[in-house]
Amino acid sequence: MWQPPPRRRLWLMRHGAVDYFAGSGADFSSPELSPCGIEQAQAAAQLFASLKIDHLVTSGMPRTRQTASLALPGHPAIEDSRWREIEPGQIARPERDTFTDPLTLTAVLKTLGPGLTEASTFLGGETFGSAQSRVIEGLTELLFNPAWTQCLVVAHSVTIRLALLHLLQAPLDSLCRLEQDTGCLNLVEIDPAGMPLVRLVNFTPPSPTKDQYLHSSLEELLLQFLKAQGSTTPR
Repeated sequence: MWQPPPRRRLWLMRHGAVDYFAGSGADFSSPELSPCGIEQAQAAAQLFASLKIDHLVTSGMPRTRQTASLALPGHPAIEDSRWREIEPGQIARPERDTFTDPLTLTAVLKTLGPGLTEASTFLGGETFGSAQSRVIEGLTELLFNPAWTQCLVVAHSVTIRLALLHLLQAPLDSLCRLEQDTGCLNLVEIDPAGMPLVRLVNFTPPSPTKDQYLHSSLEELLLQFLKAQGSTTPR
């Protein structure tokens, strides 16, 4: 008789919400979760409580560490910097700069495409080709690790999108067609031959119908910047 192949489960989670402009300037390396981000991680914890997650990976950045510690309390985590967020260039400082280069409406809203190539940079920083290479390397190593049955990776918006594009064999320029809301979950099942089955994308436990998510990730970034400037949203 035919038996369906056993599949391992890989959960990809974006960290909870943070305020990148809460201090004196843009901080993309060390901000911790906002109260909203904490609630998002705790909502995920309620789902994971009934699952047997036996492997936990974070990017090592504070916001992923904190998210992981709330989503899977007491579970030891492995830090893999290949899952860190794509690195931006110099960002305008809210206390001094206005909407000038590089943080302008057009630059930010188009920075994830369409028209992305491997040579494209994120706000003048790391190239998407570089980020894609390290994410694929980390993902491949993880999939070849037989030690886990259910794994949770807590990472970032762009790096999770890059992982999903690789699993779907989709082109890099498709990145702008995927969204990864803060605190979201993605589920990919892997059969013994390594074939992925993407079963769930961008599920948000605190708001399954997305009532709390009205803007894209880039629009949220712009709104945070404007708030830090004391500006109003451009019409």
